[in-house]
Amino acid sequence: MKKIIGLGEILLRLSPPNYQTIVQASHLECQFGGSELNVLATLAQLGHATSLISAIPDTEVGKMAEHFLFARQICQDYIIKRAGRLGLYYYQKGFSVRASQVIYDRDFSSFSQSRYKDYPLEGVFDQVDWFHVSGITAALNEETYELTYRLMSLAREKGVKVSLDLNYRASLWTSFQEARERLAPLVQLANVCIGLEPILLLDEQGRDLKDVVQLKRPYQDRAALLTVLEALNERYQLDAIAFTQREMGYSNEYQLKAFLYQEGILYETETETIQVLDRVGTGDAFTAGIIHGCVKGLASQTVLEIAMASFVFKHTIEGDVNVITPSDIEGLLAHDSHEIKR
Repeated sequence: MKKIIGLGEILLRLSPPNYQTIVQASHLECQFGGSELNVLATLAQLGHATSLISAIPDTEVGKMAEHFLFARQICQDYIIKRAGRLGLYYYQKGFSVRASQVIYDRDFSSFSQSRYKDYPLEGVFDQVDWFHVSGITAALNEETYELTYRLMSLAREKGVKVSLDLNYRASLWTSFQEARERLAPLVQLANVCIGLEPILLLDEQGRDLKDVVQLKRPYQDRAALLTVLEALNERYQLDAIAFTQREMGYSNEYQLKAFLYQEGILYETETETIQVLDRVGTGDAFTAGIIHGCVKGLASQTVLEIAMASFVFKHTIEGDVNVITPSDIEGLLAHDSHEIKR
């Protein structure tokens, strides 16, 4: 059993039922989520010891969050209680030509107002194998950015592997360029980076190389992709870069594919076409699969196939958290029948 710790905000998700719009809805369904929380919950289900660094209000809603963490087997030793509220987000699920929509309501939350000095962090990385964080936490404000930077730095000093999911959210940054510039120092502290943007990658003329080669999904121009990956690896000295692509039509059918760049080799999966029940948390499921494979020391292609299986499976699960087990992954990798299992 490996020990994995993450930093991030616990959010309460409120969603209209049955593909309704928020304007239509007479009631909202609630469940907990948050990028790092989603990753840790999946890793716990795959047999790892997990712990979350976060802040919640000392209210009944905070107690709800505590119960959720307990049920998901996420250690609460570094969960603090402080003034504020629990962050919310409203998720309106799309259908056909109507895109899904997320509305954040997280200002003045307990976590967003927390500071590095608020947390009891003595020995936080003792006997820890992996530390995970996302660009969402860094984007909230200057204090959470500092919290992220200092914890990543401390983890590296302690010899703990660090993963950073870039997780770009346009509503949390003033511009895409700002996100590139602010996340670059964090990528410098990571061993594994999830995603290709936003990362600053300037060439000799001061232009971002990804813009110069016009890198975009789907990654059909392999020469451009490899040019960017080689440059990222040289600039940031990463152990691995993992990323996915989705191709979506007007139906709920997606085409999914995943990539892993490690030691100068680009690994990739076959494209898989699936029907989608809930898209939220799918990237977190992929990240959890990458971490799971890495901490177990598996071969690169195996790591990627596990991450892809987790990624695909989450598209069929309602809610933020991927309810997947090791046997589910084994079945997907073995291409088991989709008939009822009795």
